[in-house]
Amino acid sequence: MSDDDDQDRFEGVNFTDLNPVLEDLSYPITADEFVEQYGDRELPRTNADPIEVGTVLEYMGDTTFESEEELRQQIVGQMPSDTEGRTNYSDRGGSHPVQSEAAEEAEEQTAADLEDGPATDTDTTQQ
Repeated sequence: MSDDDDQDRFEGVNFTDLNPVLEDLSYPITADEFVEQYGDRELPRTNADPIEVGTVLEYMGDTTFESEEELRQQIVGQMPSDTEGRTNYSDRGGSHPVQSEAAEEAEEQTAADLEDGPATDTDTTQQ
């Protein structure tokens, strides 16, 4: 993946259409100034509907951004929680955890211990 790809898509947000704006801005710039000029620009998101930049930054007011990277990070940081990737996704095997036979037996034993009441660990019963 190239550096351009890294700047185009970041944590579920597609910056492809906004990157030219961020690159051409004169920094520093406040959130209010940015929203006034570019707030209607939409950012596509991986797992949700597009969102206007103004919606993301509207409450930041006179917060000043010193660089393109700082502004991009703040936009990502202010995104709603439904923006980032698939929930509970892992690329490490199946999408559902597999419980081993030993884990099932331990769970059954623990449940049986709780039903019996008193502790079964001899370290806690002898004194």
